Amino acid sequence: MLGLRGIQDGIWDVNTNSMHSLLFKRWGSSKSYVFIDKWVQDFVKRRHLKLEDDIAFHWDPCNHHFAFTILQVF
Repeated sequence: MLGLRGIQDGIWDVNTNSMHSLLFKRWGSSKSYVFIDKWVQDFVKRRHLKLEDDIAFHWDPCNHHFAFTILQVF
């Protein structure tokens, strides 16, 4: 169960082989799950992501963390 603040979780950046920590929580208004906290600085700015870029997240059951990768950049 997610707390009011959410769960701090490690996110492995597959492309750069680096671990980052983001907050995973349920957004109240849309009831969807989102990563927040350092998302903009650790992923968007650092990886120069743009609006049309395709990215993916998946749960890595062997290492017990989420993994992030860039699928395609425009």
